Amino acid sequence: MEKIIEELKLIVGKKGWLAVEDAPELLGDITGSGEDCLLVLRPESTEEVSRITAVCCANGIAIIPQGGNTNLCRMAIPTEKSPTIVLSLKRMNRIIDLNVANATVTVEAGCVMQVLQETAAQNGLLFAPDWGARGAATVGGAVGTNGGGLNVLRYGTTREQVLGLEVVLPDGRVWNGLRRLIKDNSGFDLKQLFIGSEGTLGIITKLAFKLHPEQAVSQSMLVALSDVSRLIELYQLGRQIAGERLTAFELMPGIGIEKALQRYPDIKRPMETRADWYVLIRMSDRSSVEEHLMALFEKGSYSEVIADGVLASSGTQERNLWELREQMIPHQYFKGYTMLKWDVSVSVDRISDFLVAAQAKVHGLCSDAICYAVSHVGDGNIHYTAYLDPEVGKTGIKDEIYDVIDELIWSFGGSVVAEHGVGALFRDQVRRQKSDVEYDLLTRVKETFDPQGVMNPGKMLFDR
Repeated sequence: MEKIIEELKLIVGKKGWLAVEDAPELLGDITGSGEDCLLVLRPESTEEVSRITAVCCANGIAIIPQGGNTNLCRMAIPTEKSPTIVLSLKRMNRIIDLNVANATVTVEAGCVMQVLQETAAQNGLLFAPDWGARGAATVGGAVGTNGGGLNVLRYGTTREQVLGLEVVLPDGRVWNGLRRLIKDNSGFDLKQLFIGSEGTLGIITKLAFKLHPEQAVSQSMLVALSDVSRLIELYQLGRQIAGERLTAFELMPGIGIEKALQRYPDIKRPMETRADWYVLIRMSDRSSVEEHLMALFEKGSYSEVIADGVLASSGTQERNLWELREQMIPHQYFKGYTMLKWDVSVSVDRISDFLVAAQAKVHGLCSDAICYAVSHVGDGNIHYTAYLDPEVGKTGIKDEIYDVIDELIWSFGGSVVAEHGVGALFRDQVRRQKSDVEYDLLTRVKETFDPQGVMNPGKMLFDR
């Protein structure tokens, strides 16, 4: 093994590897530390990734591809007790080509999302994927997880932005699928297998994305809902009034608003009205959208869907509203509690029904549990958590709550994983969701690409 480690170090050179003790932040994530690994490799080219992968595959060494390591499900850290290397792609961060005429960009997988967003904006274009970790998350990780985020309502998921990929396969071969074509019906669309595969089939090294025209004007409005049962009524009204101008439609809990205002004194209270639920709405266009926002407010107020609202009339107010949304992160407010977490996906019209039913289920088992939810309404995604007293969390109630909420999600025709990925954290839950036929097909794909089981073992549905 020492000889193999030295061979891997030689491939990347002195700047291309880190000893385990020098990289603790790469061996754990928000959920805690992972298992030990042999070392961290930091290649700077596809050729180096190819050579590393070939050596590891030939010697049964597991490979954990890693981008910004901002995921929430133990996806990009070692979780199995086996000889393992972490393969960080952060040094492969170049923007290779930005074609304004074609509205496409080709980048290396380690390019940080915010860097690509800013570069596109400098050229009058928009890179659509966006979420809070934009300053650390990499585009390779975004595609490997098929991230969602704030702009899915208008532009679709990350999957829909990808035109082509370059992928290093587990045996070291390189598949160059960097085609920048809108239409290509010349065979199976292989890139779709790697998008959302969480590094279990291969290592994405380069990507070609489509870009969109930058919207000159964006303006937001925060409204207090009269009742969560009327959420979809407001959403439908927004779509009727604004059409494709409707860019974001985010449901936020009153408890989250109050916690954020208490914790962050720089955030200003947008309105005096207190409510159980708020919706943050953003519209974008080439010209002013204020008329559409006001029309939505007036019709929503007249029909008593909206109890109150505030329209951002300056850049400062706009940033204030979105800083509130950025801080709807519950684990910073309920430290010491036992957290139960779901990344729920249901059809848009069932969001309110799910929220009501889920709270009833949780409180039926633990009456003093704190239920907390934030939703990307336009795509049916609900980030749902329940917080238990730590002593209660040590009992079997925790598992009972997981079981009943999982079953509730499936009874709604939903999924326990919407955009955060499966990783190791949700693996068993997702397996129970899959039929035997679907599980068999997914397993066959894995075995075809990675018969040695070296690619990110223990993640998604796979033991190896």
